[in-house]
Amino acid sequence: MLITILMICYTVLALGIGWGAYSHRNRPFLVFHPEENAALSNILKVGGILLLLVGILSAVATALNNTILIIIALLAGIIVILALQILMVRWLPKA
Repeated sequence: MLITILMICYTVLALGIGWGAYSHRNRPFLVFHPEENAALSNILKVGGILLLLVGILSAVATALNNTILIIIALLAGIIVILALQILMVRWLPKA
């Protein structure tokens, strides 16, 4: 029961972060300005779509209560978020 509740939280977070990244591909957010840089905009678009797909996969895994599918969804989310963060660090403002 606990894993189901945690997976629901993870699904909501993955879908929320994915939608946030995708919706901010053409407008500024935090310290980033993707409207000024096409490469950053593309990274946000692809990363947002991938996180939305991870959210859908985790929702399916939660509904099926399949342990292997849950592990795959969690690992996919970790890889996508890590890659997104590593790619976005290039556009952090220099102090």
